[in-house]
Amino acid sequence: MSERTTPEQRHSFFEQHKAGKLYRQIADAAHVSLMCVRYWCRRLAHGQPATTTYVRRPRGLLQSFHPLVRYVLLRLRLEHPRWGPSRLRYHMGQRASLAAQRLPGCASIGHYLHRWPTFRRPVRTGVHPPPVNAPTQVHEVWQVDYKVAMPQPGGCPVNILDVRDPVGAAIIGSFSHPGGAVGQRPRYLTFPEIRADLRQCFVQWHTLPDRIQTDNEAVFIGKPKNDFPSPFVLWLKGLGIDHVSTRPRRPTDNAAVERQHRTINDYCIVGCHKNDGDLQVALARSQQELNQVLPSRAHGCHGQPPLCAHPELLQPRRPFDAAMELAQFDLRRVDAYLATLTWRRKVNRKGQVTLGGRQRRHLVGHGYAGQHVVARFDPCDRHIVFQNDNGDEVRRCLCRDLTIAALTGLDPWPDGPGIQQLPLPLDLSHR
Repeated sequence: MSERTTPEQRHSFFEQHKAGKLYRQIADAAHVSLMCVRYWCRRLAHGQPATTTYVRRPRGLLQSFHPLVRYVLLRLRLEHPRWGPSRLRYHMGQRASLAAQRLPGCASIGHYLHRWPTFRRPVRTGVHPPPVNAPTQVHEVWQVDYKVAMPQPGGCPVNILDVRDPVGAAIIGSFSHPGGAVGQRPRYLTFPEIRADLRQCFVQWHTLPDRIQTDNEAVFIGKPKNDFPSPFVLWLKGLGIDHVSTRPRRPTDNAAVERQHRTINDYCIVGCHKNDGDLQVALARSQQELNQVLPSRAHGCHGQPPLCAHPELLQPRRPFDAAMELAQFDLRRVDAYLATLTWRRKVNRKGQVTLGGRQRRHLVGHGYAGQHVVARFDPCDRHIVFQNDNGDEVRRCLCRDLTIAALTGLDPWPDGPGIQQLPLPLDLSHR
């Protein structure tokens, strides 16, 4: 590209043309185009300056898009203040009014919203300690946690149980339960409810994880100062799943599912006044969108949806079939686990000791009131054996509430589904 002419050259073009020279002669002598000489000569002849003023009006953010695009974007943001650019752009694409309009990218949406201080999110800094026993493969560990009495727009509080795969960054499950009346004491989840939710996760993903990690809530590990395994732990043992509890006062050990709480709350609850009349339907729809459609900022996803970044999530690690749960549940695993534990108790004045809750009292004998005994589990006859400090057996009591029906909530044969046989390992990659 040729260099720009200077104001002195332009005045020279004009003076030479006034002296009688042709535009072509002036252009050839100055090595410029004829149109350049003619332009400046005519401009100066009309009394205009020989300097060039470049005026480029700055275009505002998203000004090249239809005004309806900006309107819908701001309205969605006001209705759902917790949605980020990727969520907003996805739901803008679902609007019929914008079907024929060009949509901005996520970065442009973020810059546009950053103009208003109300829409700006604070920058968070801090270094989190690395997780304990971090898994390396999908379905190796599922993190489970629940939030109590989460406020729901236009309704009673709800309890949300979330299940997360930290490696695949996928939402394994999200379930809602009644949280009690407004202004009253919140209602906590029970073991049958958690068992039913996890069973639904097993069915949906056709697999059992190696471990399930929870915090130290009583429904997971039992009440404080009670070292007897909870029914939740024993149910997992029967299915061959190890239970891992986080360190006390270390919620970062369950960081993935804790972050899922906020994701579900921001995306599905806050700003959603209708939810199609059923919060569980909205949670299922949100799970499908977050897993398969919307990009994830989780580590290892590289901006892709979790199922696109980790297709191995669809490969069962330990195949599970709901119709075969009783066949996969092995009470011998429960007995072998209990046989490794011992419990030391003090006999009360009625000659009883408590194992596993106030309702599980075993009679040792009035003669041992005030003394300490050691309890062990005998897997041969499924009895609790009580021994004194000298190691002598003082009483044997039959275990209660440790049957297949009590732990699984399913009736075994003949009242249940009948005799079952485990299927041979199959290639389930097509699922």
